[in-house]
Order: sequence, then structure tokens, then C-alpha cells
Amino acid sequence: MRVRGLRETLALLDQFGEQGRNRIKQITAVTGQEIATKASQNLSAYNDVDPNGTISQSINAKIENNGFKTVVSVNQLPMGAYIEFGTGTYVEVADEWKGIAWQFYVNGMGQLHPHPYFYPAFNEGRERYFQDLKDALESLSRQYNSRR
Repeated sequence: MRVRGLRETLALLDQFGEQGRNRIKQITAVTGQEIATKASQNLSAYNDVDPNGTISQSINAKIENNGFKTVVSVNQLPMGAYIEFGTGTYVEVADEWKGIAWQFYVNGMGQLHPHPYFYPAFNEGRERYFQDLKDALESLSRQYNSRR
């Protein structure tokens, strides 16, 4: 089975009814928690910017939209964003996150180098999420076809 993208994969899983929707919810919840855990681990590696672990411990995953969405957040703002993106002339932001980063701009005069912890965890989780959904689709397809 050839699947092209995330939307198509979700739509095909949805065609398996409750079983497909439950797999989507499960994978969404697990992946969200994995992203939160990985982001926390990544941040802990930078012991010079979060020595007490306050920001690392504030990273959490919350299930929303009846289980079809997980929001991973850092509750220590704006410091969490400053650590992620840097400040002043040291700011480094991936294009897809510029809108998020811009809301934390103050005056461009900070001196903090970026210590990416959330974005790498998100990228890794996003890839795994899509693969896990495709694997679930293949599994349900095999299961359904073996019943025929």
C-alpha cells in the first residue's frame, strides 16, 4: 500500500472505523508524550541554562480534541523560548517556527546562544508519528484482508 502524506494516512485509518480512530488516538498520545520527554532530556543536557531543572520539569503533553490532538508545551515562558531560540544577535529559528519565536522578541539585545531542545524533539517525534501511523494502517489492512 502506497501512502503519500499524513492527511491521506489519517483518512485511510478513519475508514477502519472505531478501531482506526483508536489507533490514531493512541499513536497521537504516545508520540506527544515522547516529544515532551525527549525535549526535557535534551534540555537537561544543557545544565548551564537550566541548572535547577525548572524549565525541563515544566514541559508537558496534554491530550485535546477528544484524543486526536496532543499539545506539548513549556510552561516556563519566556525563558524556555529564549533558551530554545537564543536572544539578540544569536537568535536561530527554523522557518516553520518564526511565528512562534517572534512573539518572544523584546529588543534584540540579549546575549544567550540558542540551545535547541524542543524543535529537535518535535522533528524526531513528527517523523516517528507519521511512520507509526503508516505502520498502523498496514497492520489494520493486513488484518482486514486476512478476514476476507
